[in-house]
Amino acid sequence: MQYKQFFSRLFFYLKAHIGKLIFTSVMMMFATALESSIPEITGRIVDELFAAERDQQTALIYALALFGVIVLSSIFAMTSTAASSWVSNKVIMDLRVDMFAKLLRLPKSYFDQHPTGKTLSKLTFDVEQIAAAASSIWLDFIKSSMSVIILVGYLFYKNWQLSLTLLILLPLVYLAVKLSSNRMRSSSIKVQNSMGRMTHLLDENISGSSLVKIYHAQEQESEKFNDLIKNIRQQRFKVDMTGAFNTGFVNILIGLSLGSVVYFSSTLLAMSAGEFLSFFTAMGMLVKPAKSLVNINKPLQTAMAAGESVFGLIDEDEEHNSGTKQLKKSKGAIKFNQVSFGYNSETTVLNDISLDIKPGETVALV
Repeated sequence: MQYKQFFSRLFFYLKAHIGKLIFTSVMMMFATALESSIPEITGRIVDELFAAERDQQTALIYALALFGVIVLSSIFAMTSTAASSWVSNKVIMDLRVDMFAKLLRLPKSYFDQHPTGKTLSKLTFDVEQIAAAASSIWLDFIKSSMSVIILVGYLFYKNWQLSLTLLILLPLVYLAVKLSSNRMRSSSIKVQNSMGRMTHLLDENISGSSLVKIYHAQEQESEKFNDLIKNIRQQRFKVDMTGAFNTGFVNILIGLSLGSVVYFSSTLLAMSAGEFLSFFTAMGMLVKPAKSLVNINKPLQTAMAAGESVFGLIDEDEEHNSGTKQLKKSKGAIKFNQVSFGYNSETTVLNDISLDIKPGETVALV
C-alpha cells in the first residue's frame, strides 16, 4: 500500500472530524510557538539582568513572561492531546464497526481459508496501529515540523553563518530516513502476520485444550508457540534497531553541528553571552523535534503495513444471495445427486457423492 492510497483510505474515516483535527493542529501550533520563544527570553535575561545593573522590575517581568509561556504552552498542548485522543478512538471504533459488519457478510469460504486468530488480530492489533496515524503521528508531525521551522528560522535570524551547518546536514538525515523506510515496513508486515498466527494458535489451544491433552500434544504445541514468539521478537528487534540507527545517526550529526557552533562562536564570531546562550539553547531545543521527525517514520510504516491488513478485510467480496427458489414447506428429506465439495478450489473433500436421507434418519460421513 502506497502513501497516497493509505492516506486516502484513512481520510474517509477522518473527514467527519476535520474540525477537531484543525482545532488540534492550531492548539499544537500555539504550544509550539510559545515553546520556541524560550531561547530568546533566556538570552535577554542573561544580557539584561546579569551583564548590567540588576533591575528588580525587569527581573519580575522576565520571570512572569517565562512562567506564562510555560503555563500557556502546557495548556495548549494538553488541549490538543485531548482532542487528538478523541479522534483516534473514534476512528478505531468506526473501523471496528465496519470490519465486524464485513465479517458478518463474508462467505463461508473466507473463514475456511483464513485462520480465526489472524482475523481476530486484524480487529484487535492491526486496527490500533492505524489509529496511531490518525492521532499521535499527525500530532507529532505538526509539533515537530513547526518546531524545526521556527527554530531554524530563529537561528538564521540570530546568525546565518553558524546556521549554515544545519543545511549541510539535512540531506544526510533525509538519506538515512529514506533507506530505512522499506526495511521498517517489511519487518512490520512480518510482525503483524506473526501476531495473527500466534492469536490463531492460542485460540486453537484454548478452545481445543481437551484434544491437546488427549493426544499428548503439549510439547509439540509448545514448540510451535516458542518458534512463533521467537520470530516476533526477531522482527520487532529489526524494527527497533533500524529506528535506533536513525536516531543515533541524527544525534551524531546534531552533535557535530553543536560542536561547530561552540568553536566558531568563540573563535571567529563576536557574540555576547546572551546571544550565544539563546543560539545554543535554540539548537539544543532543535534536537528533540528533529529526532521526532526521523522517528515518525517507524510508527508510520507500521500503520501502513496494518492498513494493508485492515483495509484488505474491509474490501473482501461479500457473499451474495443468488437463490431464486423459496422453500415454503419442507418434508425433511435430503437428497444429494453427484455432489462434490471442497473447503477451497484446490482440494476436493467429497467427490461425486449421491445419497438419499429420509426424514428422521442420521447419516455420518466418515
